[in-house]
Amino acid sequence: MTELFLIYLHYLGVVALFSLLFAQILLFRANLSTTAHLQLVFLDLAYGMAATLVLVTGLLRVFVYGPGPGHYFQSLAFNLMGASFLVAALLSAYPTRRFILRWNVLRKGAAAAPLPELVAERIVRVQYTEFALLLLALWCAVLMARGSGVV
Repeated sequence: MTELFLIYLHYLGVVALFSLLFAQILLFRANLSTTAHLQLVFLDLAYGMAATLVLVTGLLRVFVYGPGPGHYFQSLAFNLMGASFLVAALLSAYPTRRFILRWNVLRKGAAAAPLPELVAERIVRVQYTEFALLLLALWCAVLMARGSGVV
């Protein structure tokens, strides 16, 4: 029963991860109100929590409840999935940093100028790249679940 609950939490984390990133993409603008920016900061925090849930439950599935690391690490699909997830996680640091820096200015009551256009465009590109990498990771998970030995 513990293993089933772990799998459920893993899938719940994946759904939350996609949902929260999509919500961020929809909400983000270069010039957000203080309230909207606070919502964006909380979405980003929840996104990080969902990513952590996916990572922890995934590692538990590999090392504790699954067939073992030897089974997974020989799979190209697993390695590509892990790499995609890791790169998406590393990329997410850029928008997170920008959101927090801007929030610190707004929190102090200072009027924050809109983000420079170049920075706003970079955030959008990073968010879409994260989304694409997570879709690639999900595709690799499907290949693994089907027992594909090709990848």
